Amino acid sequence: MPEAIQAQRVAVCGGGYTGQAITRALRRLGKTVVVTDSRPAAELTAAAQILADLGAEFHAGAHDPAVIGACDLVVTSPGVSWREPALEAARARGVRVWGELEFAARLTAAKLVGITGTKGKTTTSALTALMLDAPLANAEAYSSKGTPLTELVSNSPEMPLVVTEMSSYQLDRIDALRPWVGALLNIGEDHIEEHGSLAAYAAAKANLFRNQAGDDRAVYNHDDPRVRPIGEALTVRRLPFSRRESLAAGVWSDEAGIVTQLPAALGGLSGRLLRWDQVSPALRLQRPSLLAACAIALAAGADPAAIGAVAGQFAGLPHRMEIVRNWHDLTFVNDSKGTNPLATENAIRQSPAPVVLIAGGLTKGVDLSVLREPFGLLRGLVLIGQDAPLLRAVAEQAAVSQVRAAATLESAVEAALELATPGDWVVLSPCGASFDMFRDFADRGDQFKAIVQQLPA
Repeated sequence: MPEAIQAQRVAVCGGGYTGQAITRALRRLGKTVVVTDSRPAAELTAAAQILADLGAEFHAGAHDPAVIGACDLVVTSPGVSWREPALEAARARGVRVWGELEFAARLTAAKLVGITGTKGKTTTSALTALMLDAPLANAEAYSSKGTPLTELVSNSPEMPLVVTEMSSYQLDRIDALRPWVGALLNIGEDHIEEHGSLAAYAAAKANLFRNQAGDDRAVYNHDDPRVRPIGEALTVRRLPFSRRESLAAGVWSDEAGIVTQLPAALGGLSGRLLRWDQVSPALRLQRPSLLAACAIALAAGADPAAIGAVAGQFAGLPHRMEIVRNWHDLTFVNDSKGTNPLATENAIRQSPAPVVLIAGGLTKGVDLSVLREPFGLLRGLVLIGQDAPLLRAVAEQAAVSQVRAAATLESAVEAALELATPGDWVVLSPCGASFDMFRDFADRGDQFKAIVQQLPA
């Protein structure tokens, strides 16, 4: 059931879209709200007006410890570091500090289906929501921001079920959050700059299951050596999924499609759930996400017919293994959302033909050596962006025979055309953030698509 928020004066850290949703919900509850943002006021004129219209006090330029410490509760947007000194000072003084997910969960009686992982969260979350005919929160599936869980549940507090993507930033700051169904897709090295180490990042992901009990359900990747021990240690209703082997109880894929053997407590469904020829062409490039979504949806009681209908019709999401154009017997694929090694490896392995890869950007200090084996499968590699030298070193270790460097995305496409042979796939999967050259991953992907579409017939 929704929990009463006892605090009367609440600080909201972050004045952007999510912070505004939190503020709106708090004002509806009659709370006094003070919003802080580290960005200068000149960049926040629109946000300042929105917050003023909501009746909130707004402080730009810093998260002032004195302002925040004068409040009874602090709620943070995901983009504000959990290690922000003002938050650490507040916690030291005994002030409760919640993340947005923790706050939102206290506003609703809805059952939460929480999905996290290093790669594939958004596509898996979107598929799961469609299979369950449920609203989707915190996923950039259909907009550049996603709808904050706070906005969904405060507008419709009586909804029975919500599917929500949960990032490590959000899971790092939970207290009592308890998903009815939690799903951990994979753990690769990412966001080390925030968490400090791979172990801390993995622990944040594992927080998804921390408060589960009784009839709650845990869905996890049986094949991932970092995920499997976490899942097998749980005492709730477990449902593993695998792309490598059949399971005594679980969901798995084989050459023909997807197979289920559910435990009796989850309905006992047994047999072939889907054949690959029943799956949309876009989803055949996203088999790991489809498999995970099937397992999650079944754990939440989805009708197998609904799962099949979604799998057959799903057209994919922008910037995620998105087929842009077939041109002169070459297939161009936009996977601009592939911002870490796990994502880029998936892009290489899921492509059904030899790949000329366009990669590079800000790799955020992660271990790139895991790309050595998949790089060995490449026809060629074109490097862009600030960390191109780091990827070149891996390519040399993998003995990639054809490696080019490009100063722009347009010249990278030109270089890829020189390396590709008929039947190949030219895939943009950067293995890095975009901010060295582009506004964001969507801008990078949109520019790639525009360049490819302008190739002469």
